[in-house]
Amino acid sequence: MNTSMSPAVPPGAVLVGVDGSAHGEAALAWAVDHAAARRAPLVVVHGSAPLGVGRIPFADEGRLMLRESTQRVVDHAVELVHHADPELPVSVLRRYEDPRSTLLEAAEGAAMVVLGTRGLGRLRSLLLGSVSQAVASHAACPVTVVRPAELQPGPGRGNVVVGVELDGSSEAALEEAFAIAEDTRRPLDVVHVRPGHDALADPDGYVQRLDVSDRHERGFAETVLRHAEKHPHVTVVHRTVEGAPVAILVEASRTAGHLVVGSRGRHGVPALLGSVSRTVLERAHCAVTVVREPAPQAAPHERGEARG
Repeated sequence: MNTSMSPAVPPGAVLVGVDGSAHGEAALAWAVDHAAARRAPLVVVHGSAPLGVGRIPFADEGRLMLRESTQRVVDHAVELVHHADPELPVSVLRRYEDPRSTLLEAAEGAAMVVLGTRGLGRLRSLLLGSVSQAVASHAACPVTVVRPAELQPGPGRGNVVVGVELDGSSEAALEEAFAIAEDTRRPLDVVHVRPGHDALADPDGYVQRLDVSDRHERGFAETVLRHAEKHPHVTVVHRTVEGAPVAILVEASRTAGHLVVGSRGRHGVPALLGSVSRTVLERAHCAVTVVREPAPQAAPHERGEARG
């Protein structure tokens, strides 16, 4: 195993945040399997806020304790990686700064960031820790949040589930979901959730919606087929259901092994999660991968570029 303390992050690496907790170890285990399946290098990332020089008593002793504690965390993480896969290339990125900024900076050019979830208080199972929430909201690459329960999958926790839109904006999420299903040898369930309509309230509008829905369904099937052809070993089903997207996807996560959602951001802002992906990420019962959809390319005149 190639172990390096270099701060450089190899392009296409899988990053995993560790903090010595069970949540961090669950993320590490998933990240090792993912990096091995993708033949990508693994980078163990640990960030801890520095102690201010001269601002508190015994600052020198505090800094020494912080460094020793950090060293124990990363050494233990590397030992777990070595035990799980001795051949996996692994390096360590350790910085004495806010772990959110450390991970977000390191994520530039990475293939995936993997984190645990650490809720607080009575709703700990429903709330993300601040680091996971911030990184999932702002990282440009896909972010996977793993819950410790993923280490003990129960009966039926097999499918990969992906929620998609029918407007062509879920291509990246679909591709990642197919790849995860292929890597983990799990079936894939592709789900589109549409709101229910009252046919008696507007009969003419209902007929028109049926026509639009039929066209979308054909496009949906064609899109799924196109991805399926690239992943012939994945068993895939696709379905459209009526209801609230968050409720449907969270319920699906109860028996799923992995949930994938796309995010275009709120009001077109790419640096923020949309409301559906954010809430699903908080409430899902299995590991969740959030995949940022690429921003549409602006026309030359919209970018202010000269033409001619």
